[in-house]
Amino acid sequence: MEQAELTSQQQELLQALTDRFGDKVSGHGSFAGQMSVYISSDIILDLARFMKEDADFTLLSDICGVDWIDCPEMRFELVYNFYSINKNQRVLIRTTIPDSEKPSIPSVQSVFSGADWLEREVYDMLGVEFEGHPDLRRIITAEDLEGWPHRKDFPLTYEAPQFSHNKDNPPELIK
Repeated sequence: MEQAELTSQQQELLQALTDRFGDKVSGHGSFAGQMSVYISSDIILDLARFMKEDADFTLLSDICGVDWIDCPEMRFELVYNFYSINKNQRVLIRTTIPDSEKPSIPSVQSVFSGADWLEREVYDMLGVEFEGHPDLRRIITAEDLEGWPHRKDFPLTYEAPQFSHNKDNPPELIK
């Protein structure tokens, strides 16, 4: 896959990020006209402030998580999707977290209030804890669920949902 050339706007942003954060910006890429910037996870909160206050990226539209189970030193990758309404420009900020008992990263909810639910979803599905999040709890799965459904080591079983119409005859667990 060949990387596309960066636009002048993307080059300016990349230069500003490199000037501000130095070697904490570890690389970049571009695919289909969208730039990705790779950073160290310890600067995510400062980077979020920079993106909002200095670079005019006022919308954090998504946070996604990826489980790279075969690579423990960077098992979890988080992808922050920032958008500048004024510039009509989008950039992906990517960072990795090593495998541990409780993988964690600082929360950006204090900068982007919309990150509240985005971080809770990543927590619920991958088990990545967001330090400083005001209300980090499950929002999709049952509170008593053990494990994290989007991790590649989560057991692959299927349980049919139980509704009011089948409460007297619950479905069996299929393995």
